[in-house]
Amino acid sequence: MSNFKPNLPQDNAKIVVMSTNNKELVKRVEELGVKVLPSENLSKLLIFEQYHTDLQFLHYNKDTVFVLKECTSLKENLKKYFPNVIEISKNIEKDYPNNVMLNCVVLNDKLICNSKTIADEVLQMAIKDNLKILNVNQGYTKCSTCIVNENAIITSDKSIYKSCRNEMDVLLIRQGYIELPETDYGFIGGSSFKYNINTLVFTGNIKLHPDYESIKSFAQNHNVELLSLTENTMIDIGSIIPID
Repeated sequence: MSNFKPNLPQDNAKIVVMSTNNKELVKRVEELGVKVLPSENLSKLLIFEQYHTDLQFLHYNKDTVFVLKECTSLKENLKKYFPNVIEISKNIEKDYPNNVMLNCVVLNDKLICNSKTIADEVLQMAIKDNLKILNVNQGYTKCSTCIVNENAIITSDKSIYKSCRNEMDVLLIRQGYIELPETDYGFIGGSSFKYNINTLVFTGNIKLHPDYESIKSFAQNHNVELLSLTENTMIDIGSIIPID
């Protein structure tokens, strides 16, 4: 069972779910003392999304995760750590918005999401639990949101910036400069994760991003240090999601 709020580990993360396609990144994460649970290959999706963790499941709270019905192996793995593993009813599909039904962010008492694209089961539970719904135009919400802490995020998406800036500290950066093979560019949420309360980890060298100084200053204002896993350009692998 998870011992921290979604996306907000206090101590060093012990277990993450991530794509295992990039063996160098897996090795770097494991060198942090983290166990890696693999995401699945969903052949229905576009080739650059098939292993993306943030399309496959949502860490909702310390007891509950939502998962696609197609992710049978991941579901069984998640059952080892969560008492409530909820399958969503709709089938995933290649075309937007039926590929982003779980691509949202739970952050403390808030749910950042596109309420038109998110799974009904998630939205209804959030309403029942009195989470504040921060509605955005971006269906790839988790991909586009880098979590710094419970009161701070980084994004290149203007709709996320506009919807969240009155609720938390938000840094708006330029689009691009993050690789996502087979398409134009990736997103900062898909290439980062919190390792502990004071460490934000990136899949590549954050210093190569043209907004590095702004990102560094923003993180420092929230007592968060930046850690680069490799010296390469950052790559969007569909998020690395800590669960314990």
